[in-house]
Amino acid sequence: MQQYFGVSRNKETINLNNNDLNHIKNVMRMHENDKIIIVYDDKSYICSLNKDLLSADILEVFKENKKASNIKIYVPLLNEEKMSFILQHGTELGVTEFVVVMYSHCKYKLNKKDFDKKLIRWNKILKEASEQSYRIDKPLLEKIIDVKEIEPSESVNIMCTLDKSNVKLISSVLTHDNCNDTISLVFGPEGGLSKEEEKYLTDKGFLRTSLGRDILRTETVPLMIASIIKYLRDSD
Repeated sequence: MQQYFGVSRNKETINLNNNDLNHIKNVMRMHENDKIIIVYDDKSYICSLNKDLLSADILEVFKENKKASNIKIYVPLLNEEKMSFILQHGTELGVTEFVVVMYSHCKYKLNKKDFDKKLIRWNKILKEASEQSYRIDKPLLEKIIDVKEIEPSESVNIMCTLDKSNVKLISSVLTHDNCNDTISLVFGPEGGLSKEEEKYLTDKGFLRTSLGRDILRTETVPLMIASIIKYLRDSD
């Protein structure tokens, strides 16, 4: 069944966003009484579409949201293909917040006048990935910041570095004991973080962390970390 996010509820009827009508009618080719899943107020429901295709009657509860700790990823500004890849698959793996960062080594540049357009597009990707993966909550993505605006969490703060000296292995940083804590992840674009950025982030409390001997693509790094966290949480 296809999932959508509801915008309002009237007794046992949930209303959908007008922007979903084209997808329901022309892409999915749905009709009255077809079953869909609608997320509303931290629950998802199996519903039956009404004739207008923009509202549906609740049949039963499908899933309730079990609040998990946050996974916050500071994503370097990358080209559109790589940004879409990270946002889509990070959503599927349980990331709860993305913050886009302008690092000194970022090859892709973005004028501030284009920020709002990009945020709209990226949030559409997050919405669609959340619906596809039956997530009840959609990850946050609200701003594009500079390195000096990065803030560590009160729990686990990971900084992935290309340096292999004076680092902690990811296997010792992420454990069953802390995998349910709030986790913040920083990683660089192609070429990594600059020495100045690494020093700044280390001073802020981020742990210099190695993912092993191999050098991973930038877009692979957050997905590897999110996969480890998901594995640890699901195996508790």
